[in-house]
Amino acid sequence: MKNKIIPSLILFGCIFNTYTLYAQSDKVSYQMILESKIGYTKLDKESALNPANFMQLKTNNSLSQLYPIVSFNNTLNHTTTRLKVEGNLKNHNFEQDSTSFEMQEIYGQLSVDYKHYFTFGKKRLDWGTGMIWNPTNFFVQKDPLRTQNRLAGIFMLNYTYILTDGELSFYIFPDTETKDFKLALKYNYSGNRIDASLSFVEYKKYQQLGIDLSYGGDLFTLYSEGVVKNFTNSYRIATNGKLVLPKDRNGLFYIEAVVGTSIILNTRLHFTAEYRYRGNQLTSSELAIYKKQLPANLLLYDPISLSKNSCFASLTYSDLYNRWSLNLRTFFDPVSNQLIVSPLGTFTLNNFQIELSAMIYNNAFSLSDFQTQLLISYNF
Repeated sequence: MKNKIIPSLILFGCIFNTYTLYAQSDKVSYQMILESKIGYTKLDKESALNPANFMQLKTNNSLSQLYPIVSFNNTLNHTTTRLKVEGNLKNHNFEQDSTSFEMQEIYGQLSVDYKHYFTFGKKRLDWGTGMIWNPTNFFVQKDPLRTQNRLAGIFMLNYTYILTDGELSFYIFPDTETKDFKLALKYNYSGNRIDASLSFVEYKKYQQLGIDLSYGGDLFTLYSEGVVKNFTNSYRIATNGKLVLPKDRNGLFYIEAVVGTSIILNTRLHFTAEYRYRGNQLTSSELAIYKKQLPANLLLYDPISLSKNSCFASLTYSDLYNRWSLNLRTFFDPVSNQLIVSPLGTFTLNNFQIELSAMIYNNAFSLSDFQTQLLISYNF
C-alpha cells in the first residue's frame, strides 16, 4: 500500500497545480514529428553468419513513425508542475499488420522552490557523457548507427535535490516483480569547465558503480565514463565452441569504459573520436573459436564490434547556419578487424530535414556489404 501512496500524492499535486491550464493556453505546448525512411541493403552472399541467406533477410525496408508530443507547464507560487506525454505510432510500410503504438514518455514532475523535484512515470534517462556509447546508463543504450535516437523512457519514481554546484538524485525503477525493483543513486557536479558524476545501481543481488567526467575547453571537449559491475548481458564462447550464458557469468567483476574528444577545427569543421573498452567481450583467441563455429553462435553477433575494443571517429563539415552538413563516420574494431565507413549528408530547412546515409562494411563478420537509407522528417 505504501508503494502506491507516494506516486499518487505526486500525481495529485501535478493535477491540482495544473488546474488553471485551460484558461492559460500559453502553458500548453504540442509538437508532431513525422519521420519516414526507406532503405536498401546489399546482402553479403559470402557471409559466414548468413550463408545462402538462411535468415531470410530483406533487401528493402521502409518505416514511418509519428511522434505526437504534448506538454503542460504551470507555476503556482513556489511550485512548478510539468506533465508530458509522447507517443510513437510506427508502421513498416512493406509489411502487413506491422502498425504499433508505444508511449515513449508519460510522466508528471512537481518542483518546489526550484530545489526539490519529484518525478513519477515513464521518462527518458540520459546518463553518460559519451556521444556514441554510454556504459553508465544501466537501463537503455543508444543505437550507435543512428544520428538521432528518440529512446523510450523508463518507469521511475525520482527525487532530485538541487545543490549549489550540482544535484543529488534518488531513483526507484519498478519491475514486474516487487523483489526485482532497481534502485539508483546519482550525484552530479557542474563546474565552470568540469562536469562530473557518480552513480550507483542496485538490481537484485547485482551492483554497478559508475563515474562520468568531462572538461569543456574553448575549442575542444574531453570526456570519459566508466563502470565496474558484477553482472553482464553478454555471452561468451568456451574452448569447445559452446556458448556461456550471461547468467553463468554473473558474479564476476567487469570493467567497461569510454574516453573521447570533440574538437572544433574551424567554424565549419568538427572532429570527434571515441574509444570503448568492454571487459566482458571476446578475446582474440575466443574470436578465432567463434569464427570457426559460425553460423551456430549468432547470439554473440554485434555488427560494430565483437572484441573488447571499439573505436569511432567522425569528421563533420557544415555551413555557418547549420542548414546542411557532410559527415564521415568510421567504426573500427582492431581485434576482429570489423570496419564500417558511413558517409552522411543532412539538409535542413525550417522544420523540414532530409538525411541520406550509407554504411559500407569490410569485415568477415558482416551480414551485408552495403546499406543506404533516406530519412525525411518534418516537425509541426
